[in-house]
Amino acid sequence: MDVTLLWPGRHHMLTKFQHDYLKDLAVNGLPDGRKVARIIVAVTSANHDNTRRNPVPLYLRVLALEDFMADIPCEVKMYPIKDIPYTDRYAAYVIGQIFYQSGERLAPESTVLACSTPSVIGIFKAMGFGDVPMELSSSTPEVYSTLRPFEVNELLVKAGSSWRDPSAEWQKHASPATVALYLEYNLGDLIIEVFKDALLGDDADITETRDYNVYVRKMDSMIDIKFNDIAPFVAEGKIVDVGCSTGSLIQCLAKRFPESDLIGIEAVRRFYEYCKIQEYANPFVFFYRRNVTDQNFKEGTINTFIYSSVLHEVYSYIGESALHDVIQKTYLQLASGGRIVIRDVVGPENPDDEVWMALNKKDGAAEGDIASLSTYAKFFRFVKDFKPRPISFREEKVGDDDYIVLRIGNAYEFMSKMTYTDNWESEMHEEFGYYSFSRWKEELVKTGFNIVEGSRTFQNPYIIEHRYRGNVALFKKDAAELHAVDFPPTNMVLAAEKH
Repeated sequence: MDVTLLWPGRHHMLTKFQHDYLKDLAVNGLPDGRKVARIIVAVTSANHDNTRRNPVPLYLRVLALEDFMADIPCEVKMYPIKDIPYTDRYAAYVIGQIFYQSGERLAPESTVLACSTPSVIGIFKAMGFGDVPMELSSSTPEVYSTLRPFEVNELLVKAGSSWRDPSAEWQKHASPATVALYLEYNLGDLIIEVFKDALLGDDADITETRDYNVYVRKMDSMIDIKFNDIAPFVAEGKIVDVGCSTGSLIQCLAKRFPESDLIGIEAVRRFYEYCKIQEYANPFVFFYRRNVTDQNFKEGTINTFIYSSVLHEVYSYIGESALHDVIQKTYLQLASGGRIVIRDVVGPENPDDEVWMALNKKDGAAEGDIASLSTYAKFFRFVKDFKPRPISFREEKVGDDDYIVLRIGNAYEFMSKMTYTDNWESEMHEEFGYYSFSRWKEELVKTGFNIVEGSRTFQNPYIIEHRYRGNVALFKKDAAELHAVDFPPTNMVLAAEKH
């Protein structure tokens, strides 16, 4: 009986081994004597590109596959398969996708899987499919006869600027089709850039613990307020929104600045893809999938850089030196008279000042899941979970009331996060109050900027009234008595101009 060979994979890196293996099967048949009549190439993760797990866009993968399969003597068909989270129904999903695209349902009796991933082999085996193991020599323990595609990619990244050199190790393993494509389209540079992005994970998300649907709803619900804070400081011309998320701020900018070029920089894959399909009032809107820490434009070419709720993530996930590097690169890329506009969280002016913090014990439970806890109980969970630094405090009773005594900088970190229960684990990696407003201004002046008049800190009225008030109160001790003090600023809008 003739059989169909099903070869699923991302196919971003095709290897010499894969080519020789598949060609041998097409010429000589399977080990059991059956003839391979055709190969179906399932190009998985078809909707992904620019990630470590899958750095190459679908259309380029197909170009390489056409060249790769040209001398294999059997029929070849290709089907794009969108990415899904891991599931034990993965085999059914792939088979179903091919059915709905072609009208043909592959059957175990006439289809053999070509795959070296034990978990995938197991899922197809449960549906009755046999397999040929490609690079896999043994499942228990896992042993491979040669490098797998992702390992060849790692060799390319390791080669750095020498990746084009014919003697580079990765080229010894990559198929000629892949080498030719990478050289023609400069894909090696792209892959090296993606792999060095310290802010993102394998799927180009900042953190695997963040619920992006919740995150976007919270960010976009305040977009009009953010835009009104930012717009007065914008210098027209080339305007870059760094970390543009779903493009909501770009939508507002397009209406206000119809003669400007608007450029969105976004690293998170799902946001970038969403931005590209929206309509904008200004036709000169462009999006780039880039690392925000890179210098993405020529020196002296940009009129405004906007950083809205972005720089605290650079500081939190990469570090202070990376933050300084971003500011320096922003200065270099700005034209004379160009501006950096930062709207973000901001720390208290005197973070080491001691405060007495009273927390509500009656607005939730004393223990349980984070969303059910009282504000008082959440504080102790915060102390346990906060990643940037240990939180020192002491408990003190004044009269009949209990207080937490701690630095106001630490109090601010708790207050600013205590209601973010949907993304609690993600928020526990982030530090909001690392710089006060005066420290921020010092950093920008040190780089060469002039602070623009109107820059300010402020208390977000919604946060004060709906999150703080009634749940937390701050006091300072004067002699033996406590007296109430105001909450620190929640945010800042800071604009600075290049000389």
